[in-house]
Amino acid sequence: MDERLARIRHAYDLTVEQYHAGIDPLDLVPTALRNSPELADLLNDAAACNSGAPENRGFLAPRVGMRFLDVGCATGLERHRLYEWDSTYFAVDISPKLIAAMTQFAQTREIPVGGLVVAEVGNLPFGANSFDITAVIGVLEYCAADYVGYALGELHRVVRPDAKVVLDIPNLEHPNVDTMFQLEKCLGREGVRHSRSTFEKQLEPLFSVERCDDEHVMLKYFCRATK
Repeated sequence: MDERLARIRHAYDLTVEQYHAGIDPLDLVPTALRNSPELADLLNDAAACNSGAPENRGFLAPRVGMRFLDVGCATGLERHRLYEWDSTYFAVDISPKLIAAMTQFAQTREIPVGGLVVAEVGNLPFGANSFDITAVIGVLEYCAADYVGYALGELHRVVRPDAKVVLDIPNLEHPNVDTMFQLEKCLGREGVRHSRSTFEKQLEPLFSVERCDDEHVMLKYFCRATK
């Protein structure tokens, strides 16, 4: 898993470098894919597949005094205005350059955050029962199946009993899923096709699933921690 994580870390660090250089990573994708209707459909679907999607906020129901953990945060603090949620924002990401960029964003705008930390989902630097609500969006598709099981255990450790959690994996039944995997591979972020049944078996001992949204390219689970 270390080699896979290193590739993902490098890919996201490179995305930050490209942003500062004025380069759109999509401009480097092969022309046939970049101009395809399938990619256009995929990008239109993306709004429902980010950490700040309205249904995520509606389910998590952030309130003042809650501690919110955003795992694999990327640029969610800035792009999706997660600092406006009524909770204390904590985030981890595997990319040091993404964490540095979000730290600078928060400091420049004097946005209070609980912490922004470089870490992987399988090794979260927090104590047990630390968080009330958590999002793990766009993360597990980069992890091998055995690592996913370990990561879910680590996530379960750091959330409180009955904590609300939103997490996702690729929806292998969705018409855009092959395009998504193709795009991710072009961007140096080759994903893993997780079996839905296997993933749900991994979830079952740790989280109760209140509902599952299978409408989009990412299969999204709305859960509570069982402890």
